Amino acid sequence: MSYGLYRRDPIFAGSWYFTVTCGGCGRQIHLLDDVTNGQNPPKISGDGEISVGCPYCAHEALYPATSMKSVQASENVDGGRPPRVPISNSSRKPLLKSHSKAHATFGVGYVEDRPRAAAIIARIITAWADIEIQCARLLAELMGTNIPAAAAVFASLKSSRAQSDALDAAAKTVLEDRDYELFAAHMARRASLEKERNDLAHGCFGVSVAIPNDIIWVSQVDFIAFTAAVDHDPLAMSTFRQKQFVYELGTLERIAQEIEEFYNQLGSFRGYLFARRDQFGGAQFRAQRYHQLCSQPHIQQALDRIRTAKKTS
Repeated sequence: MSYGLYRRDPIFAGSWYFTVTCGGCGRQIHLLDDVTNGQNPPKISGDGEISVGCPYCAHEALYPATSMKSVQASENVDGGRPPRVPISNSSRKPLLKSHSKAHATFGVGYVEDRPRAAAIIARIITAWADIEIQCARLLAELMGTNIPAAAAVFASLKSSRAQSDALDAAAKTVLEDRDYELFAAHMARRASLEKERNDLAHGCFGVSVAIPNDIIWVSQVDFIAFTAAVDHDPLAMSTFRQKQFVYELGTLERIAQEIEEFYNQLGSFRGYLFARRDQFGGAQFRAQRYHQLCSQPHIQQALDRIRTAKKTS
């Protein structure tokens, strides 16, 4: 079996990484961080192969996984993705409260005038397809079937509600109470992120010269209502401005990174469920892993809300 690896994060001189030697130029291709700093790297066995492209000479090849070794980097190397802006924990802000004198212009293509915001919005919108792939894999695990079959079922469900109902029905059937509770926390997190993604995917964007970096947003419904009322309602513009919000770059970056975080959380949860069938150490792994999954960012908060609701009811 072969696995594709492509490193996006930068390399820092003095840090330790698992590498393979490029078959083209002979340089070290840094693949994964070695958190043990070369002191106790895990032993790799088996006949798996790694598909790797060299960032220096573009040579692509398959390498035995056993050929990876822990090496201390001797130089700094830029990563494969652009630098990211610092995240902000704030939500979108009402335009009138944050920029009372700014006036937005909306229309097709204005998002292009804010390329940094546009790039992050594109990450948010396109990442949801990967979330749905993880959900299809999760459905396959719950149903005990192969992934293509579950993916076909999942793809046939056109609405998010139908997809969630299918996952929930399968989970209720096969999961014990505490695993179902953990599943429910993941689905609650999914719903929260999906709303933020959908707002951006289906909203309208505008710009203002008074706000040179951030993007102005309004819901499609509110924009339609304004265009219908502007010719006969003298208060239409005032009402419309009250419906407008500003997405700062840091807010957009937070949403994008939280979706990436959730993608990995779904993968970890699926691996935890997969271990149910492992008779050789699976129970021990699951006992340890359960508490780790429960303490994950945002999943822990979702679990707390679910448990509080149970106590209240």
